[in-house]
Amino acid sequence: MTSRPGDLTVADESTIPNARAFVRSLNVLFKYARLYGLEHTRSTTQFEIAWNELAESVKATGESGLLLGASGSQLLLDGVPLESTPAERSFADLLNAAGVASICFLPSVRREELTDLVKAFMEMGPKSATLSERLEFYFGKSHAGGIRVNEFRFVAEDSAFSEARVAAQLTARTLGADADRVQDWFRSPEKMIQLIAAAEGAHGAPGAGPGGPGGGAGSGAGPGTGSGPAATQPLSEIEMQSLLRLLAQFGEAAAAHASKPQDLDQAIWQQKLSSLPQNAQLTLRQALASVAAKTPSAKVDETTLLRLAEDLAIRFALDRFQRGEVRVNAVRQMLGKMSGELETLRKLLKAREEKMASAGLSVESHADVLDRQFWAAVPESGKRAVLTSGEAWCIPPRNVQQYVEELMGRGESEAAADILLKYASCVRNKDAEARKKAAIGLGQLAELYSKAASQRLQDALAQIGQQLAAEKDAELQTLLSAAFVRLSQEAASRRYYRAMQQALDSLDDLEELRPTWAQSLRPRIGVENRITEFIEEALAADAIPEGLVGVLMRVPQGAGENLAARLARAGRRTERERLVELAKMVGSGCARHLKEVLKSEPPARAATVVGLLSRLDAAAVDDLLAQRLRHGGRGFHDAVVRQLSVGGAPERGQLLANLIEKLDPMVLPLALDEIGMSGDPATAPKLLRLAEGDILPQGADYLRVKAIEALGRMRATAAAGHLRRFVEARKAFGWAYPEEIRMAGAQALAKIDPEWIQAFLPESGLDAKVMALAPLDPIPDRDVVRHRRYRRIRLPRSVPAVITSPRGKYSSAISVLSLEGGLLSGDIQLAVGTEATLKIPAGLRSINMQAVVRFVRSHQAGFEMVGMGLEDRAKLRRLLVSLGGPDPAIVQSPTGE
Repeated sequence: MTSRPGDLTVADESTIPNARAFVRSLNVLFKYARLYGLEHTRSTTQFEIAWNELAESVKATGESGLLLGASGSQLLLDGVPLESTPAERSFADLLNAAGVASICFLPSVRREELTDLVKAFMEMGPKSATLSERLEFYFGKSHAGGIRVNEFRFVAEDSAFSEARVAAQLTARTLGADADRVQDWFRSPEKMIQLIAAAEGAHGAPGAGPGGPGGGAGSGAGPGTGSGPAATQPLSEIEMQSLLRLLAQFGEAAAAHASKPQDLDQAIWQQKLSSLPQNAQLTLRQALASVAAKTPSAKVDETTLLRLAEDLAIRFALDRFQRGEVRVNAVRQMLGKMSGELETLRKLLKAREEKMASAGLSVESHADVLDRQFWAAVPESGKRAVLTSGEAWCIPPRNVQQYVEELMGRGESEAAADILLKYASCVRNKDAEARKKAAIGLGQLAELYSKAASQRLQDALAQIGQQLAAEKDAELQTLLSAAFVRLSQEAASRRYYRAMQQALDSLDDLEELRPTWAQSLRPRIGVENRITEFIEEALAADAIPEGLVGVLMRVPQGAGENLAARLARAGRRTERERLVELAKMVGSGCARHLKEVLKSEPPARAATVVGLLSRLDAAAVDDLLAQRLRHGGRGFHDAVVRQLSVGGAPERGQLLANLIEKLDPMVLPLALDEIGMSGDPATAPKLLRLAEGDILPQGADYLRVKAIEALGRMRATAAAGHLRRFVEARKAFGWAYPEEIRMAGAQALAKIDPEWIQAFLPESGLDAKVMALAPLDPIPDRDVVRHRRYRRIRLPRSVPAVITSPRGKYSSAISVLSLEGGLLSGDIQLAVGTEATLKIPAGLRSINMQAVVRFVRSHQAGFEMVGMGLEDRAKLRRLLVSLGGPDPAIVQSPTGE
C-alpha cells in the first residue's frame, strides 16, 4: 500500500460542490453494487453518474487530486468536514473498520480503477476476504495508478497523535519551503521549552541550567506553582495579560508565516520571551511541560495555543478566587479582560469553526468555553458557597443548572431547592445589573424549578411578584414579566396548584398598582386557558387535587363558566355531582358571575349557565328566567329546559312548573316530562289543573296527556280521584275522554292505585298489551344524568317515514322508535335543532307528528317528538306494540326496560 506526502490538501472552493456530489454518488453506488451487482441497470446508471462527477472534480484540482478521508465518524473531503448524515457516518465507519485513513483520486484515475474500487467494497459474504485484504489486492504496493489507498492502520493509535500529524501536514503545506526549519522548534512543546530556557539563560534567569526546561513540572503545574524561587510569588494580573498577549502574537505570526517568514525567526522570539517577567516565563514553561507530559505527540499549533492560553487564564482566575482576592462577580470581569488578549487566537480558528458549522457540527463559542471551564474547576465547596450567597446571580444559568442537577442526582433535593430559592431572591437585589441577570436566568431555569420542588417554584414566583410591583426600570419590567410568565406556565403545565395560586395572588397585588400591566400578563400565565384541563383531571381523580380549589377561587369567572359548560356535557350523575361540588367550593364569586351571565348576556350564552346555577342558587334562576323567557326564542326555551334537566337540582320540578305558562308549546312536552321525573309532589296541583284544561285551555291535548303521565311518575296520590274520572267517565255513546287520555290515566293509576286499575281493567275497554307500553320512571341506582322516559323498540324491520322541513321533503326510514322519539336512517340533510313534520304510513291514514332533530351523525339523525294529535299517538302506541312492544306483565313493573 502506498501513500503520498502531503495527502491532506485544501481544495479550491470551486471543486467542493462537484466533489461532495461525487462522495454521495459513490456511497450510493457501493450500496447498489452490493444489492444488485455491477451489471444491474441501477448500478450502471449510478456508476456513470459517479464517474462523471469524479472526472470533473479531479480535473479541477490540478495535480493534487482529490482526497477522501475519515476521522472517527466524520468524512473529510480535502480536510474539510462533510455534512454528517447517517449515510456519511456509515461510510466513515466502514473506512475506519478497514483501517483506511484516506483514498486519493489523482487526475490520472481510470474507469477500470473506479470499477475495482467498487468491487472491493461490494464483495461481502461469509467466505469473502476482509475489506482491507481486498483493497490490498486491488491497490497494493505494486499499484501505481490513479487511486491510492493511504495509511492502513493495523494497530491502535492515539487519536491525539493522529490529529497532531494531520495538523502538522496542513501547517507544512501552508509554510511551504520553510516548513522543515520552522517545524523543528514549532512542532512540539519540548522545543518551545528549550526556546524559553535559552531566553532565561541569556538573562541569567533561574531555572535555566541543565535539566531546567520543564524540570519537575507535572501535569498539575499551573500559574504560580513550581519549585524555583520565581514560582513562589503568584502572577499579577498584568503579568498574566502579558503572557497571554505573547501567546496570541505567536499564533498570529505562525498563521502569517507564508507572507512574513521573518515573524518566526528563532532569535526574535527568544528576545520576546526574555522580555516576559520571570514569573510569566516560568509559568509558560511549566504549562508547556504539562502539555508534553499529558500528550507527548502534541503539536503547538493555533488550537493548542488557544487551549493553553485559556487554561492559564482559568487557572489564574480560580487561584485568585480561592485566595479571596476577587469576588465571584469580579471573576467574570477579569476573565473578560483576559479574553480580549485571546481574541487573535480565536480569529485564527474562526474560519475552521465556520466550516464545521456549515457542515452541521455544533461549535461552542470560546467565551462560553472559558466560562464553563472556570466553573468546572471551582471546587464543590466553592460552588455551593457562591450559589447560596447573594452573588448567585453572577453564575451563568447553565452552570447553576448543571450543579443543581448534580445535587438532585445525588438525592440532595433540599440543597438543590435552597440554591434555586437563593437564585430567585436575586431579582430583589439593589443592583440593577444583578436583577437583570437574575431575571434572564430565571426564565432559562424555569423547567429546573418545576423539577426541583413546587414549593421553591412558589417562592420564586413570590419574589418576582414583589419585584414586579416595585420595579421602575422599563427594561427590567419586561425581563421580570417574561420570567414571571415562564415560571407560571411551568407551574400550570406541571399542575403545581399552590405555585399557580401564588402567581395569581401576585397578579392581584400588581393589579392594584398597575392594572393595565397586570391585565396584559394574566392571559399569558397559562392558568385561565387551562381551567378545562384542570377540571377534567379533577373528574378523573379519586379526589379533588390539593390546591385546585384555591386556583379556581382566584379565577371565579373562568371557573364558573368552564364548570357550567362541562356540566352540560356530563353523562354520569357522579360526574355531575363532582362538578357541583367544585363549584360550591369555589364560593359565592362563582355563583355571582353565573347570575350576571344569565341576567345580561345574550340568550345563547345565558342558557349555558342555567344548569349549574340551578344547583347553586335556584331562587335566582326562578327570578331571572321569568324575565329572560319573555324575550328568548324557542331555542333559548329548549336549552333552558335541557339545562335544568341535566343540572338535576331538587327544585327543578318547581322551577319548570312556574314556567309552564311562559314556555314555548313545542318545548313544554319536554318540560312536563322533566317535572314528572323530578318527583316533586308540590307540582301536582298545577299539573292536575293542566290536565283538566284549566291552564292553557287553548293548548293541545297532547300536553294534557303529558301532564297525566307526569302525575303518575311522581305518584301523586291526591290526583287519584281525578285520574279515575278520566278512565271511567262515560257519555251517551261511549267514553267521555279520548282513548289516549284514558290510557295515560290508567297507566298513571297503575303506579298510584294498582289494585283499582287491575279490578277495572277488564271492563275498561283498554288493550292490556297497549297499556303495557307505559312511561318509565327514573332508576335511582343508575349512574346517568338523564333517564330514559319511554321504552325504545329496535324495529325488526325499518319503518318508512317522510320528513318535511323548511329545507324540503325527504324520504327516510326509522330503525328505532319510542313514544319519545326515534332514529332516522338514510341520506338526511338536517341540522341539529331543525323542526320538522314526520309522517309514518300506518293503514289508510299516516301517523303525523311534530319533531325536533336532536343529533346528526353519518347517515343518521335522532329526533324527539314535541307534538301530535291524540289519535296519532294512539295509533303510534299500537304500531309499537305490533312491532315488538312489551309483554303485558310489564304493567306490574313500569320501570323495567
